[in-house]
Amino acid sequence: MLPSDGLGRKFSGSLEGDALLFVVYPKPPFLILPHLAKFCPRGLPVPCLYENGACRRILEIEGHLVPYKVFIASEGMKPKLTVQIFSRDKSLAGKALNKIREIYRVNFDYSRFLKRTEGTPIYPIARKHYGLRPTRMLSVYEALIDSIIEQNISLNLAMKIKAEFVRQFGEKKVLSGEEYYSFPSPRKVGRLEPATLKKKIRTTLVKANAIVEVARLAESLPTVEEIEEKPEDFLGYITRIKGVGKWTAELSMAKVSRNFNIGPYGDLAVKRGFQRTFGIQSEGEIREIMSGLEEYMGLILYLMALEGHRKR
Repeated sequence: MLPSDGLGRKFSGSLEGDALLFVVYPKPPFLILPHLAKFCPRGLPVPCLYENGACRRILEIEGHLVPYKVFIASEGMKPKLTVQIFSRDKSLAGKALNKIREIYRVNFDYSRFLKRTEGTPIYPIARKHYGLRPTRMLSVYEALIDSIIEQNISLNLAMKIKAEFVRQFGEKKVLSGEEYYSFPSPRKVGRLEPATLKKKIRTTLVKANAIVEVARLAESLPTVEEIEEKPEDFLGYITRIKGVGKWTAELSMAKVSRNFNIGPYGDLAVKRGFQRTFGIQSEGEIREIMSGLEEYMGLILYLMALEGHRKR
């Protein structure tokens, strides 16, 4: 039985074997293309490959590799996503669809966020990015490695290193001439020697060591639910790994959290965004301006980071 929750319609078809097509209607207002354009550069599998208004990648579900493609048909107040899942197994396809819905945060109510920020200094920023939200990572392991790669380098360089990491160690499928990649599994990464990883993806030895250690700890990492309940415990646990500092831990929590109540105050792009918008930069001042909006901390810091990344 394919999933049906009133938000999507489903059709079956075939392409390179059996594929299933779903239509998903996110809660409006919905905006995701600016995020994909910024964080999924054309031609770089990170592991999502974003081209021509569509993202494609492979998910590993119950030991099976399930490629999918999401086309953003429309955004704004009438959003629509078409999702193609390449699997003959309807149960796997249904589970993949549920994960894709989580990745794209289709149930997030941006209108409630707008209403909550009315009368605050954050409201103009919320209005400017009407409906925008970051995609969500489903694995604490993936979020940690993604954040480790990003630390202390430019976003453009980080994207190139991530893409090389995915190309070298992720699984690859080609369907109708299009490449699909998975994020490298902890099993494969955990078997690597840090010096080998360093050479293969051209990162630092400190980062390579941290990536391998996280992979080896993957099965014992806290769940998303545990992290959301006790973020400070996760912060203390994961920062014991050399090369994983507070910023990396907070960023990874923000990427994997189902909610938006976690975020990295110390991020340089966040500080730059607050400086450009409000003329403030210290963490104390930032916390003061966001007082009462903590439930949306992660989303606000994400939007302010975009302001920080924006070219003048």
